[in-house]
Amino acid sequence: MTAPLPDLELPEHGPAPLRLSFSKIDVYQRCPLQYRFMAVDRLPTEPTPALSWGSSVHAALERWWDQRHPEPPPVSELLDGLYHGWDDAGFAGMDREEKIRWYRHAQEVLRRHHAQHAPSFRPAAAVEQWFDVDVGRAVRVRGFIDCVVPTSDGGFGIVDWKTSKRAKTREEVEGSLQLAIYALAARELYGRDPDWVALEFVVPGLRVAVERDRIDVDAAVAQIHEVADAIRAERFEPRPNRLCGWCEFRSLCPAWEGEDGPDVPGQAVLELQRLRRRQRRDADRIAELEEIVRERLGEEALVELE
Repeated sequence: MTAPLPDLELPEHGPAPLRLSFSKIDVYQRCPLQYRFMAVDRLPTEPTPALSWGSSVHAALERWWDQRHPEPPPVSELLDGLYHGWDDAGFAGMDREEKIRWYRHAQEVLRRHHAQHAPSFRPAAAVEQWFDVDVGRAVRVRGFIDCVVPTSDGGFGIVDWKTSKRAKTREEVEGSLQLAIYALAARELYGRDPDWVALEFVVPGLRVAVERDRIDVDAAVAQIHEVADAIRAERFEPRPNRLCGWCEFRSLCPAWEGEDGPDVPGQAVLELQRLRRRQRRDADRIAELEEIVRERLGEEALVELE
């Protein structure tokens, strides 16, 4: 009779850290299935004119604000930054005249930004500041802060540049999860809270700043945990919304099955992919446990477990 295997003290197998960003959380809250296609399955997407235009304007703003001299750089610095940082990927196949219209629109926006901010210019304390914050329960939130602005009393504010056409209301900005995440990140990076955080809508030229005490960070962390729990539970149901017409994954979505695109058996695809992910996780854990048994009891113990 084979002797029973001794009890082994196995290492605690808690959840792997889940790394999120504001954009990922935003996508999940809008449509969990879109999040899964983008962040779990990592299906490829094509760059769009709006995304490339926005990244080009961001590149110019970063260069202009990232200075070491107190005097505001001339507007030519902004326009040079646009030229050298122009992202052409989203304009493939577009005719030359249309591409020029996009470029000239960016120039107009940057000239207006210069006229608005040059009179009170202070060089940024940081641009594109990376952060990676532990918010508890094996969840980390990471991203970039566009611009950290020193204030006259020795504090600092945080600015996130938006290149959408429509500006949000003050009430919408006060409730912004993104600004709450930036407030958390600032505390982690600089050891203190920012004086204010702001969304700056550079197309209409409007900065909406909110005092730090108006931001509910605790509610934001609870919201992040809620999304993280749903992701770990693989709750990836489709959630039709007004942006479905622009979704690159619409032809794969069971909510639109048969509406357009190829005839995809949506539910079968979803279940198959879910089971394969579970299979990969189980295989990883099996390999981990086999290594523990092999190291402590030898190869023969593995044979007995067959």
